Parts: sequence; C-alpha cells; structure tokens
Amino acid sequence: TRCFWVDTWAFEQITAEIDRHLKGPRDKVDDARLTQLADRMLALYAGPYMATDTDEPWYISPRERLRNKFVRAMGDIGRYWQQAGQLDRAVDYFQRSLETDNLAEGFYRHLMLCYRQLGRHAEAIDIYQRCRKTFSAVLSVAPSPETTALYETLLHQS
Repeated sequence: TRCFWVDTWAFEQITAEIDRHLKGPRDKVDDARLTQLADRMLALYAGPYMATDTDEPWYISPRERLRNKFVRAMGDIGRYWQQAGQLDRAVDYFQRSLETDNLAEGFYRHLMLCYRQLGRHAEAIDIYQRCRKTFSAVLSVAPSPETTALYETLLHQS
C-alpha cells in the first residue's frame, strides 16, 4: 500500500470511514467530512467492478460486494441528510447515486420520499415512472410492492 494506489483499496477505506462516521451519535457527525467522503465515493465508484468484461466467476463476488457497499454507504448518507431535514442535499446524493447505479431501488424510493416531503409530488411520481421503466427494460420486473405502494400514495395526494 505504500508503493501502489488501487481504486478498490481506496473504495474500501472510504466505505469503512463512512461506516465509522455514521455509527456514532448524530450530533457528533462532521457534516463537512461526510460530504467530502460522499463526493470522493461518487468520484471513485464509476459503476460495477469489471462491468465491461463478461461474467467470469472470479470477479462476480467482488463486483457484488463492492456494489453492495456502495449502495449501503450512499443510502446511509442520503438517509442521514433526509433525517437531518436537509432534503435538497439528500435529493442530490440520491440522484447522483442513481446515475451510478440505476438498479438500486432504495435510491428511487428515498428520492420519492424526499420529493414528497418537499411537496414536489409530480417529481416523486416521475421518479417512480423512471424506476418502473428501468426495471422493466433491464430486469423485466416491476418495482417492489413497497415502492409501488408509495407511488399509489403519491397519486392519491396529488
């Protein structure tokens, strides 16, 4: 590690630091440092590990492990801002996370919740439509019942 820089090592270090940072009391979180870590993670994680190669057994597990860490860490960061009442910041991180991983349903759902809290129901509905179209085209599935129920609630509130 003293002679080489490897992006997966750097990614692992950032996710570990985010975890440590968010594990403590909320009033002890350094917002500036959390923002810096989130921005570094988004810059570093450009999508699935070895995504352009065919599925070789030896890197499927690392690909999924790194993706799961990305989804968990960015979800935690977005929810932190959401719970702190900084909804515009949460929206920004959920949107940027979706640009990197458009199959992470939790990002769509939390983005819908943020828009609902901001009173931007049309945008929340649009996010559901984007989720539905993406899942249909890529996975041939519909969004989860939880996401669909949120969408239906939004329709009734509009």
